[in-house]
Amino acid sequence: MSLVYEDDLLTITWNDTHAYLMSEWKHVFRKGDDLRRAYRACVDAAKARRGALWLIDSSKFSVVDLADVQWIQENFWPEFIKAGATYAAVIVPEKEVSKMSAERSAKKAIAKGGFHATRHASRAEAEAAILEWRAKERDE
Repeated sequence: MSLVYEDDLLTITWNDTHAYLMSEWKHVFRKGDDLRRAYRACVDAAKARRGALWLIDSSKFSVVDLADVQWIQENFWPEFIKAGATYAAVIVPEKEVSKMSAERSAKKAIAKGGFHATRHASRAEAEAAILEWRAKERDE
């Protein structure tokens, strides 16, 4: 694993073995500019490795303020997809309230198309999904 970005909210690494980006969200509540900085780091990583698949570990994800949910829907997702992100294997948040926050922020982007996400219970399961997705892409 090669470190791409790290702060108290998020760590992004590149998996050298299987060639995917992993964002690991920590259980820290942030809002406004602090939260947006972490999301922008994801966009920057997507731009640097256009087309890279993502493993998003949001198991420790915290609740997101409603104003930030709107920013994520209207700004982050379109920028992330424009930067080349097409697929993520997502480890869902452990806490129900965090799960609702995460799903609310991603729902519209996924519905618009151009980005696919699958839900998983563990990193091993999510990584297996990434490898399966990549194999399907090669076969098409």
